[in-house]
Amino acid sequence: MTAILRLLMLLLLPALSWAESLPLPIGQTQTLPGPYMHVWEDPGGQADFVDVRALPDAAWQAVARRDASFGYSGSTYWLRLDVHNPHNRSLGWVLLIGNPLLDQLDAYGLDGKRIYRAGDQRPFDWRWVEHRQLVLPFDLESGEQQRIWLRMQTDGSANLSASLMTRDAFDHQEQRSLLLQGLFFGALIAMLIYNLSIFCITRDRNYLWYSLFVASFSLYQFIQLGFALQWLWPNALTWQQLSFPLSSALATLFGIHFTYGVLELDKAAKPYRWVANTLKICAWLVLGMALFGPYAPALIGSFVLVVACAIAAFIITLLRWRGGYAAARLFALGWFVLIAASLASILTGTGLLPYSLLTLHAQQIGGLIEMTVFSIALASRIRHVQEAERLAQAKLIDQERRLRTEQSKHLELQTQISENLEQRVQERTATLQDTLQQLSNANMRLAELNRRDGLTGLFNRQTLSEELARACARAERSRQSLAVLMLDLDHFKQVNDRYGHLAGDACLRHAAQRIQQRLRSSDLLARFGGEEFAALLDNTDLTGALDLAEQLREDLAQNPCLYQQQSIALSLSIGLHAGLPSDPGCGEQWLELADRALYRAKASGRNRVVSYEANAFNDA
Repeated sequence: MTAILRLLMLLLLPALSWAESLPLPIGQTQTLPGPYMHVWEDPGGQADFVDVRALPDAAWQAVARRDASFGYSGSTYWLRLDVHNPHNRSLGWVLLIGNPLLDQLDAYGLDGKRIYRAGDQRPFDWRWVEHRQLVLPFDLESGEQQRIWLRMQTDGSANLSASLMTRDAFDHQEQRSLLLQGLFFGALIAMLIYNLSIFCITRDRNYLWYSLFVASFSLYQFIQLGFALQWLWPNALTWQQLSFPLSSALATLFGIHFTYGVLELDKAAKPYRWVANTLKICAWLVLGMALFGPYAPALIGSFVLVVACAIAAFIITLLRWRGGYAAARLFALGWFVLIAASLASILTGTGLLPYSLLTLHAQQIGGLIEMTVFSIALASRIRHVQEAERLAQAKLIDQERRLRTEQSKHLELQTQISENLEQRVQERTATLQDTLQQLSNANMRLAELNRRDGLTGLFNRQTLSEELARACARAERSRQSLAVLMLDLDHFKQVNDRYGHLAGDACLRHAAQRIQQRLRSSDLLARFGGEEFAALLDNTDLTGALDLAEQLREDLAQNPCLYQQQSIALSLSIGLHAGLPSDPGCGEQWLELADRALYRAKASGRNRVVSYEANAFNDA
């Protein structure tokens, strides 16, 4: 019986191995080999083919998804794929790697002992097939099974984006792809020439910025799709590496200039200009990183910059549209499309979205739609300008006719009317300037009120969060101490229950005033919520923070709130955290630590000061 079982196992082993291999497709179909692949990660990138081939099966993990995508880890990945030809003839197949920006790709087992070596950090003429993407041809006889090994190493997105098809299917797909790519770049060139022509005629800089945006976006796509390495610089590998984030940052920079001009942000509120100028600085920083820094940070920085600029432009465009700038609605649509396309492209590169033709070409589709919408918006802008000029001209002609009629009747009256008209224009101009100044002042007051708490006049929680983030960044850069205090009025509910809510409001104002008097002008005090306050102390160590907290506690305890001939005693529980920030984004964490210290102060009997000490709190 045992011998029979062993014989059955021996007979079944080839079938089990066969079941894990990928049957090669025929006809015009193509197969995604990802679910049939196994991967082994080599973080140091030191293993060679002999070492990898000797690995046990337990060291390999199934990819288990439609595409072999591993994000931006920087590791070297070895992939193993078993294929077999179940057909009665050999058709010749192609393993197409759809990511032209892979730095290095080695393939073993395609053609005897030959090793396929390619990638955008190797000369283009190393490739077996002269193609913008990595094309790996191989042949299998009828019934033959073969194992293919791939070694992938890149500083960018480790996304294989592989597909398997016959050579006839590849030729058919390539013809269709080249047709679509030709239409895509043809449309971009048409938009570039059209808008450059308008700039040459009108000298409107918005059309120049848009033309530069289209040109740099076209270059970015030409590089991303592999055409640049094939046709422009097949041996300039260093330039190929930095050109991708560089062209992305250039397109973003020109897009910022275009948006700034076409939305007339120079005439808008100051925050609009501040955001635009900040994004310009970030774009120049990414350009510098692309030229002089490591590739991976520059690439990630360019992606983050694209998403940040698209979101900011979308929000600003919506606000301008809401503010009465009617031409902004088309620009809002264009930026929304670009946001969705950019996010899809970036998430595909990180492996969060599966590879597909839609996600692979999402940025192309989104960019083309966006630029088409922008071109329509610019054309609409020309039409609106022409219509405004026509109306203004018609109005001037009508005014001229009426003035001539009046002049023919009463020349003296016309002179008097002209004098009065000039005076009224001056008066209305002065009135308009005064109104605009009042509106600007009102907007400034409203912005300040939005930062303040209505009851106490202190800064609100949102302002605290913003200022705390800036303070942490400053302290981390300057290596100076920072302190955060959380202050809570003890038994405040009893004050409301005993004296009423109006008295409680008076106590809150009294406490805010007493605390504010003890702080420096550089410190920030905010109402955190209810009866809680928060203080942000720049350049203050633990000793100084404890001393100030004790002063605040004693001062409020010694100065009760006087309300309608009643003396209402108040006390404070204070929790604090002070030290040297190690992370510029540690603001919310420090608030939480100070709040934990406040909880300890309240639990210990209230009316006391407790500082957060990690050892003591962990022991508790």
